[in-house]
Amino acid sequence: MAEKLEREALVDVAMGYEPADMVVVNGQIVNVHTGRIQRDGVAVKGSRIAALGDVKYAIGPDTKVVDAKGQFLVPGLIDPHTHVWHSYVNSTVFAACNLLHGCTGIADGFYGHGIVTGVRSIRFFLDELLATPVKPIFLVPVPCYSQRHGKGSLLSPNAPTIRDLFDMLKWPEAKGLEETRARLFIQREKRDPEILRLIEECLRLGKVPTGHGAIMDEWFRYGEAPADHFATANDDRHLNAWIAGGVMNNHELVSAEEAERQGELGLYILIREGSACTDVRQVLPFVTERGYDSRACQLCTDVMSTDWALERGQVDNAIRVAVKNGLDPIRAIQMSTISPAEFFRVNHDMGVIAPGRFADIVFVEHLADFRISRVIANGQVWVEEGKLTQELPQPAYPRWLYETMRVSRVLKAHDFRVPAPKGSSQTANVRVINARDGQLMTPPSLETLPVIGGAIQGDPGRGINKIAIIDRIFGTGRIGVAFVKGFDIRGGCIGTTANVTSQNILLVGTSDQDMAVAANETVKMNGGFTAVVRGKVVATFPTPLDGIATDLPFDQAFESLNRLLQAWRAMGCSLVAPQTNLEFATPGVMAQSGFRSH
Repeated sequence: MAEKLEREALVDVAMGYEPADMVVVNGQIVNVHTGRIQRDGVAVKGSRIAALGDVKYAIGPDTKVVDAKGQFLVPGLIDPHTHVWHSYVNSTVFAACNLLHGCTGIADGFYGHGIVTGVRSIRFFLDELLATPVKPIFLVPVPCYSQRHGKGSLLSPNAPTIRDLFDMLKWPEAKGLEETRARLFIQREKRDPEILRLIEECLRLGKVPTGHGAIMDEWFRYGEAPADHFATANDDRHLNAWIAGGVMNNHELVSAEEAERQGELGLYILIREGSACTDVRQVLPFVTERGYDSRACQLCTDVMSTDWALERGQVDNAIRVAVKNGLDPIRAIQMSTISPAEFFRVNHDMGVIAPGRFADIVFVEHLADFRISRVIANGQVWVEEGKLTQELPQPAYPRWLYETMRVSRVLKAHDFRVPAPKGSSQTANVRVINARDGQLMTPPSLETLPVIGGAIQGDPGRGINKIAIIDRIFGTGRIGVAFVKGFDIRGGCIGTTANVTSQNILLVGTSDQDMAVAANETVKMNGGFTAVVRGKVVATFPTPLDGIATDLPFDQAFESLNRLLQAWRAMGCSLVAPQTNLEFATPGVMAQSGFRSH
């Protein structure tokens, strides 16, 4: 006898021919399809929903009955733009964090790993996530390619080629392209025709090209603005050209004005609320005050540091912030469920509590405060009263993921010396990078810094520290040193091997000796975060997988991270998410120091 098809089993439960595996009763379903609340039971067979309504007929002797006790039942949340690697944990731990916060679907391309070890690590971490109840909406990581050839400098020899991107687009998990930037094809003289071919192939396959739209800021920051036009951010030509190229959304908006115009031009608006950017308050008036339809909007996290992901929340936090800023709770939930599901054309599987969809159900007592009590994913209860009901097993990580620290010598204090310009006596005028809470941009300011022994010094009393970047990808041993304001390190050094572009070692400190100790420690542990005070390593958070993700399981990862952050706070750092600020200072230190890794 042939094995019953999955859909056939669902039909038989819906018809009452067979019992359900699970039935949820006494719940109030938030129907994101109609925008209404309905009192229906839910019958589940295997990993999917078989029926809604009075489903007592589906209860058999072995059926698990879950009493919702009047709670609201919300579809599993979907994060339409996030990066697993920015949380510095492996895909298994990331999935556990997501389940705790009701998120059962994420869109990601694993581009951070791709920069370091190419397609094979993208495939590995995608497969690791596929082994969990959190469903990946895989987006082919265009940033790997664009950063491979970024700013006239090869940032990694291992990053995917354009041919690799075409090949990944054929993967069954691929639903589109990740972060396609305007600078890749808008300007005729700098156009990469292969990117346009990739977008056309993506659209031909019925998949979705997503965008990274910090267009004008990006051009001006790198001195790429054309002299003849595109001279103001209000000029629609760059937006029209970008959208005409096939891009369908933008997550880089920071104001209601931007959202209004880009929405009018047909883009889907992704509003960020994560550890790097907290944009809901500034962008949401586009809907709440100006009356634009929320169907054009989705909520996303983009970047979440590990502690933020666990403690503040993810898309659930974005929903709470949106409601506090005037958005109706059901509309906020629609922006986090059905809207991204329809955008990525996966609404046959997720985004709504309905027959045939995955049984991903989030239980909340009140919609406005959106505190989660239980999470069902793939037809199993994974979260009860804020705790996981079972552990997610991690895979064995291959040796090649641990072999990415190409630093051949021991770093010394003199490697971080910044010679003063000729003619300097006691002070020198220096361009300083500025790190700020809730923002990715690190605008420079001109500061006067002390000169001692012919070398420029930081000024911890004014919150100005040295910042250094060290090549660990090409093995050149090159170092770039600049100055940064905002970390407020009073004594010692903090460091990481994760950063937003080249994934090199990045350090912020007050002492050249401590910076050398921190650099050598990160190499020793195959990558990670460090805290060094008076020449002693006082805390670490190891991220040896490609140098950017921990191999520690859930509890150990968060214990290690908490010790690290406590050490950083004791050193004077008060930034909300200093790990994120540290890695996003990378473009600034590269520009100010003239760093090139090869």
